Amino acid sequence: MQSILALDVSGKVTGWAFGFPTDKPISGFEPWKREGDTEDEVFRRGMIWLFRQMDFLKPSIVAIEAPIKTSGGGFTNAASQSMLLGLQGALRAVVKSKIPGRAHLVASSTARKTFIGKGGNFGCDPKILVQAEVIRRGWLPQEDAQPDRCDALCLWGHMAAEQNPDLDYRKAIKARPALMEA
Repeated sequence: MQSILALDVSGKVTGWAFGFPTDKPISGFEPWKREGDTEDEVFRRGMIWLFRQMDFLKPSIVAIEAPIKTSGGGFTNAASQSMLLGLQGALRAVVKSKIPGRAHLVASSTARKTFIGKGGNFGCDPKILVQAEVIRRGWLPQEDAQPDRCDALCLWGHMAAEQNPDLDYRKAIKARPALMEA
C-alpha cells in the first residue's frame, strides 16, 4: 500500500488528508488568502506549504480535486477561477518536483460516488452528505468537520479504494443530512 496525500484546493482554503489505505487518515485545512494578497502571494504561500508537507509526510501519491468546469453556468466568477487554476498549477508543480509521476486529478463527483455512493443529483448540498459520512466513519468529530477538510477526506477515501477495492471505503452507506444536526 502506498501513502496518499489528498488536497481539496480552493483559493481561500485547502483541505488535506494523509495516510495509508489501511489506517485512519489524518487531516486538516490551510487558509491561503489574507487581506490585500495578490494571486502570486497566495501561489507562493501554497507552494511553500506543500513543499513542507511533502518533506514531512513523504506521500507516494498526491491527489487533487479537479477544478469544476464553469462553462455551463457554474457558481464561480473569473477571478475565483483564475485563483483556483493558478494555485492548482503551482501545487501540481510542487508535486512533480517531489515525486515521480504527477498529481492525480479526480472529479469531485467521482470521489463522492466512491465515498457516499452517489456522484450527483443530491437534492441538497453534497458537502453536508460528505461531512456526515466522515463523521459516521469516525474520521472526525462533528465539531471538526470543516467542509474543505471533509472533501479532502472524501478524496482520500476514493484514492484508498482505488489501491484496494476490497477496502470498506468503497462500501459507503449513504449519509443522511440529519447526522449533521445532532
